[in-house]
Amino acid sequence: MSRHEARRNEILVAALAVLAREGIAETTTRKIAAEANVNQAMLRYYFGSKDELLFAVLRELMRRTQDIVRQAAQGHTSWRDVIANGLRAFWEHVEREPELQIMQYELTLYALRHTDSAWLAQQQYSGYSRVVEEALRDYIAPDTCSLSFSELARFIIGGLDGLILQFISDRDPARARRDLEHLITAVIALAESR
Repeated sequence: MSRHEARRNEILVAALAVLAREGIAETTTRKIAAEANVNQAMLRYYFGSKDELLFAVLRELMRRTQDIVRQAAQGHTSWRDVIANGLRAFWEHVEREPELQIMQYELTLYALRHTDSAWLAQQQYSGYSRVVEEALRDYIAPDTCSLSFSELARFIIGGLDGLILQFISDRDPARARRDLEHLITAVIALAESR
């Protein structure tokens, strides 16, 4: 990794930390720069605008999600196991870092409230759909699934969104895990239905 890439990653990690800790309303480029030990000019050099930095944060979170799903899929030959283990692994991440989930919802709402930033919300959901769709495409034969991969991906994301919102509201991991198992059962049944 070049020095430029390393510095950019340090700033990205700092942005994630500040956003998760303080929320989007309290996050400023000044706070991110201080967390990263750089000046604001350096922040602008690497990311341009605040929206571009927020988009980089979303891309980083998508990359992490993709890594979680790929790792969970390793060693499994059954697509049903890949779906179940991928969703369970992602859920472990949700329970471990719920503040990142809160931050993502804040980013979505921020983007939707600011016309100039609305593209962030669209990019966020299309990006997550792409990540899930690619994972499905990698492990499920197209003639096996009754829905298109994009439809199944949106169903999975919609189900996860609901579970995440409930979990970050009440922090009941036992109930959330039971509900996750119902989602897994529903996803597999939906994929298999003809």
